[in-house]
Amino acid sequence: MNLAPIPTGRIHDPTWRLVHDRYDRLITPLRARGYVVDIKNAAKASRRITAALPDRSRLTITAGTGLPLRAENVISWLVQHEPKGELATVLVYDSTPSGLAHAAQSILSPLLIEVDEYLARSGIAEAPPAGHPVSVFTSEAADARFGATEHLGQYADSSAAVLAHQQHQDSLSRAGWVRLWTHPSADWPRSLWSRNAKVLHTWIDLAELNRPRPTEPATQAAHDVAEVAP
Repeated sequence: MNLAPIPTGRIHDPTWRLVHDRYDRLITPLRARGYVVDIKNAAKASRRITAALPDRSRLTITAGTGLPLRAENVISWLVQHEPKGELATVLVYDSTPSGLAHAAQSILSPLLIEVDEYLARSGIAEAPPAGHPVSVFTSEAADARFGATEHLGQYADSSAAVLAHQQHQDSLSRAGWVRLWTHPSADWPRSLWSRNAKVLHTWIDLAELNRPRPTEPATQAAHDVAEVAP
């Protein structure tokens, strides 16, 4: 996987690196698309993620007002486009309680799809050549810790994956599993199941979000840098 470089000077900022690592699941797909990703105000509650685009404009990503220090504490996403030389911003994606995508909450897959489609419509970047393959996953927990993720199948789009996920849930129910929780998003379902003191998590996501992350030694990243706007 080829990734866009890390911004100049950031590699030596421990707080920046900490936030970068904690938001890796969002940042790596953006870098894989060729966007230089930065974290502004990394040590403050007003921190935000930015992605430099090919036309020298940028995306700004927050949870509505800044970002929490830990990515797992994000409950929704707000993505805005800041066209170069313009004061007005364009709303790209909003899963906050008042947003059109509110049911998705903190799920990353619809965010990435909407970003890709917006940039393609705007002529800023090309759509991913492979489209947006979606996979069904499961992970079993014992002693309150989830084990390895099991890949149950990859599909061309989310609608096919939703159907496959429902079929998998039906098979769990027939096998005696009891559903404990269901996410409110019908388009990106995920649920928790229980049987014999074990818990099973099932969900669908973009296939790219569950690929192994490339290693990036600090010594290499220190030389692999790029200038970004303040």
